[in-house]
Amino acid sequence: MYGEPQGAFDVPVATMDRKRFLKMGGAGLAGAAAISVFGSRQLRARTSSGTSLLSEFQAAARRYRGPEELRLAMGYVNTLWEMPPPGASAYRPGDLHGTGAYGITQLLQNPSRDTLGRASALTGLSEWRLKTDRASNIQGGATVLADIAGQGRPRELDGWQDAVAEYGAGLLYTQEVYETLEDGASLTISSGEHLVLETQDVSPPAVLTTLAAADYGRAIWYGAYHNGRSGPCENQYNYCRRNREEILNISRIVVHVAEGSYSGTIGWFNNANAGVSAHYVVGRRGKVGQCVRDKNIAYHSGDWWYNQHSIGIEHAGYGDNRRTWTDAMYHASARLSAYVSRKYNVPVDKDHIVRHRKVSATSCPGDYFEMERYLRLIRRYL
Repeated sequence: MYGEPQGAFDVPVATMDRKRFLKMGGAGLAGAAAISVFGSRQLRARTSSGTSLLSEFQAAARRYRGPEELRLAMGYVNTLWEMPPPGASAYRPGDLHGTGAYGITQLLQNPSRDTLGRASALTGLSEWRLKTDRASNIQGGATVLADIAGQGRPRELDGWQDAVAEYGAGLLYTQEVYETLEDGASLTISSGEHLVLETQDVSPPAVLTTLAAADYGRAIWYGAYHNGRSGPCENQYNYCRRNREEILNISRIVVHVAEGSYSGTIGWFNNANAGVSAHYVVGRRGKVGQCVRDKNIAYHSGDWWYNQHSIGIEHAGYGDNRRTWTDAMYHASARLSAYVSRKYNVPVDKDHIVRHRKVSATSCPGDYFEMERYLRLIRRYL
């Protein structure tokens, strides 16, 4: 109803089912390869002969003169180095996951930004190919980043921070990318290829938010876009300013997966074209951001009764990727749900703490979310 218009789930946006998400990728696991990189650190990948994800990033880095470590870190933050199907987060007005972001490089096409169209114009590749072909998507993202950086390409990794912020529409994205560079990353993707991004000597930027405190003490307040209107909720975007603590009871928690990154999800809730929001966003490292006050009504469930009576918690990642659900994320989210349960007397059971798919026509939060483990952790933190 409000925030998720009728028909939002009926738009034909993909020819590939999300179940095939993790079956996409390059060659399988066999031999080993190591290459020298920008600076003194190394990237490593084990793969068989044939096209590997690492070689596709290398090719884009050589062609567009930039550090492959940076592009790999961006791909890790975006999708954990997996190539999502084009429908995973295709733009759909009023859809919680409809950000209009495509591929490992998360090229955007929505009413606010069109880096997908920009990549198509720069490379000569079709938008559909950029959405569906991994190597093309990596090439498209690389050319947009290079175009943003201009002719005077920075020589040091830290020198790319402004370009990354413009690419990702915000400094919070840059912080995520540079924290990944600083800490390194290691992952075996669905194709069997194992990649290692060694730690880099970088300085992640600090992100200044407003001085407002979040309702939950462990969260950072980011807020969400609101058009400033009063009156009926249907006239208010991206959430409804109504003090429901005075007129409604909060009796449910709805668990979501974002089909995107922590920074991308928070950025989307602050986008005037989104029409959606959730109260909280939890990252894979355990960060918690608050976007809507507990007392206000977030547009997250696709069901108006649930919107009125629940707290919505988004989790960065993809429902079809089991690596989304880290220990840090489970524990951070369970602490948050324990706070909500304690504050609003929400029973810790499957009738009151529910998956999004129980409420609306969606597969969210996917098959890899472990509800029993989540409930046990909530009870522990209570």
